[in-house]
Amino acid sequence: MEKSIFQIPFKVLKRYRFYRRSQFWTKTQIEQYQDKQLIKLVQHAGQHVPYYRNLFENIGFDTSAFRGRIDMHKIPTLGKEIVRTRQKELIADNARKFGITWDSTSGSTGTPLHFVLDNAVQANKIAALLRSYRWTGYKLGEKTFSLQSYYFKDHNFKFNRFYNILRFDSNKLKKDSALKVIKEINRIKPKFFMGFPFDILILSRFAEEEGISINSPQSIVTYGETLSEKKREFLEKAYRCKVFDFFSLHECAAMISECEHGNLHLIEDFAYHEILEEDGIRRLVGTSFYNFAMPLIRYETKDNILLPEKQRTCSCGRHFQIVKEIIGKQCDYIEIPDGRFLGSVMSHSIDNARGVVCSQCIQNTVDQIDINIVVDETYNEDSQIVLVKGLRKRLGNEIKLNFKIVPQLEKSKSGKTPFIISKIGNEYI
Repeated sequence: MEKSIFQIPFKVLKRYRFYRRSQFWTKTQIEQYQDKQLIKLVQHAGQHVPYYRNLFENIGFDTSAFRGRIDMHKIPTLGKEIVRTRQKELIADNARKFGITWDSTSGSTGTPLHFVLDNAVQANKIAALLRSYRWTGYKLGEKTFSLQSYYFKDHNFKFNRFYNILRFDSNKLKKDSALKVIKEINRIKPKFFMGFPFDILILSRFAEEEGISINSPQSIVTYGETLSEKKREFLEKAYRCKVFDFFSLHECAAMISECEHGNLHLIEDFAYHEILEEDGIRRLVGTSFYNFAMPLIRYETKDNILLPEKQRTCSCGRHFQIVKEIIGKQCDYIEIPDGRFLGSVMSHSIDNARGVVCSQCIQNTVDQIDINIVVDETYNEDSQIVLVKGLRKRLGNEIKLNFKIVPQLEKSKSGKTPFIISKIGNEYI
């Protein structure tokens, strides 16, 4: 977040002012804005994006007659496999005009994806995110504790004075490093915590084991994995503050934020969200309004959501749709022989592996992990070298890795296919 703000501060500030106003639009204003943005995006894609030029021609889709939300169903949804295998075709022929930043993710499915984000979508994401943080009581510049994958070479944590953020590298989450950062937290007293719920919870458990307390923040924002009610309850009890849930994608195709009244909202001025129901499952499909360098239209997020039986206007006064529950990344966690614990942060270890369709880590013993991978014809020896490098970067060298090419990934007891399955008791809470 800090890097992007530094690169495009003017765009972020301008868009933040927009989001401060638009959050209180009427439903009609929201819908009119969505139609306007979708028409611009779809017409641009039909003219400048090879994948969509060909698709629209093949299905007889006339972009000049496109009316927005009412016509979105005429465009086929976009799966992760298409993004993975036809990446170049999805990049606009005038992409450099909008600015290009390469990003990657493996999401909740362990599917490595590489894609382009332009300057506008990055500025919009940061501005919308800052507005969501504002709902939690956060103000830019307040002391913050951030627990993320920072890859500090010689440190476990650092305090960035410019941004007023104490940053802890979640790849180094074990008791001795946790106790040191807790001491620093208690010294500087950050008002705002953010990070994976698992990581923040483990931090509190280390403190509890040692009989020490952690200075309570004003609020905590969690992201990166599903925040279960049990985990929320544990966190609020341990830190004696309110926990807010936040959901977004590296691909910038969807965003969901919890408001000050405890309701989750689709952020409908950032992206167009569709909930498609099939066999009783409501899957989230999203379209960012702002990524003209690489438009992802009707993108299958592979996350599911539950909606309330009846929509209502939230007490916060915003007309964004209310979401009852997000069913996203739900994985167990890995225990390392050196005492570290790694959860959802592990999924990014396979982002750069060529030919990996999807992957999974199965921990059978503390010193051994099976890496199940489904591959295509582009997978080769170099792919495994990249995989090993990415995994070792997080796991270190003490744990044994067994690679297995499989036809399909293993399911958990609940029938889901998580990125991590623990068979030594470290299960998803």
